[in-house]
Amino acid sequence: MRSVGIGWIVALAIGVTALPARAEGKADVPQTVELPDENSSEPESNSVAEPDDSAPTEAELFFGDAGDPLFDDDFDLDDAAGFPDPLEEPNRTVLVFNQGLDTFFLGPITSFFGWVTPDPLKLGLQNFFANLNTPVVLINDILQLEWKDAATTTGAFVVNTTVGIGGFFEPAKSIGMPRHESDFGQTLALARVPSGPYLMLPIAGPSTARGTVGSVVDFFMRPNTWILPVTNFYYYGGEGVVTLEKQREKLKALEEASVDYYSVLRSAYYQTRTDEIWARRQDRRPFEQDE
Repeated sequence: MRSVGIGWIVALAIGVTALPARAEGKADVPQTVELPDENSSEPESNSVAEPDDSAPTEAELFFGDAGDPLFDDDFDLDDAAGFPDPLEEPNRTVLVFNQGLDTFFLGPITSFFGWVTPDPLKLGLQNFFANLNTPVVLINDILQLEWKDAATTTGAFVVNTTVGIGGFFEPAKSIGMPRHESDFGQTLALARVPSGPYLMLPIAGPSTARGTVGSVVDFFMRPNTWILPVTNFYYYGGEGVVTLEKQREKLKALEEASVDYYSVLRSAYYQTRTDEIWARRQDRRPFEQDE
């Protein structure tokens, strides 16, 4: 969720979390009424079917049995405080626009990509684009005064770029140097900058005022933005398609299971983003804050 709002593709990468969105509500489940036996002496009474506690929850449908690594296993939509959302009405309008774009344009592209691309190649492309983003991660590690993370990022980049053939493979992970996310939006959060209002961006999907500013700054931190500007289209386009294809089925399952997809998506984004910011920095997390 580090490239929000920079071109139609930055959005895809984040849109990881936001493009397909249609369900505003679902019909009430009809009650099951048990008719009394005419020969029975027991008094008549209506019996409403009890809810099935074994049915999967919205979070379980989205994250699977093992849970998505970006979310806590005890994810509860009702418990998520969420970002302030004074712009809910226009945000919902944008979500409908994103839904239509996904249905008629982005969805077919990602579906075709998923159909023609073997899984090992998909994983290799994910690794490749993550490796290209290493300068952004490193700069933000330094700005956040996370020296250990900065050292790990540097070592992983060297190993993955050389032994991993340009980052297509990730050998650094097997020797204890896994990748991590670090962006300027996180840097601002650590500097106690408030999140600002929740935003549903066209194409890009969920963000906040702070996150959007952070994504713009990250864009200018990337070397290819200055060295080979023409490659930005291919970078964001390729990264976006790869990431969206990876997440699209989960988003569809979440949409189909949601009574109010907008609210569920907002809560899911809040918990994901909060985890990205503080999961590795619990010792720096204040007791009370605007996340």
